[in-house]
Amino acid sequence: MTQPDEPPVTARNSGKHWLWFVGLLTAMGLLGFVAAAVLMLPLAMATDPCHEGVTDKVCQLSAKGQNVLVWIPWMALVAGTVLAVAGAVVAEWRKRTPLIGIPVGMLGYFAMIPIGYWLAFAV
Repeated sequence: MTQPDEPPVTARNSGKHWLWFVGLLTAMGLLGFVAAAVLMLPLAMATDPCHEGVTDKVCQLSAKGQNVLVWIPWMALVAGTVLAVAGAVVAEWRKRTPLIGIPVGMLGYFAMIPIGYWLAFAV
């Protein structure tokens, strides 16, 4: 039985959940930043072996498409971060833990990869 002056359990743990959320998002953001920086190099050089007669799909990219290909890891990082924060805010608004934003952000990160790949061929 709770005391009348004692805050509810969800209110007591909400601050801890936000701290965990910020810590996890920061760690995953740093990891994503390193991955994006490292992946820029091979993605920038993906069309280097393209010449007449090569039928690889990546060789069909336009100059704008090549630029979009390089930016895919950065687009995924931004999409994952925005969706993680939005998911945490919506979860808190619905009286749930903000930690729900972490898997939502991961889903957004990984969903942005095929969207960016499609976008590279569309421009």
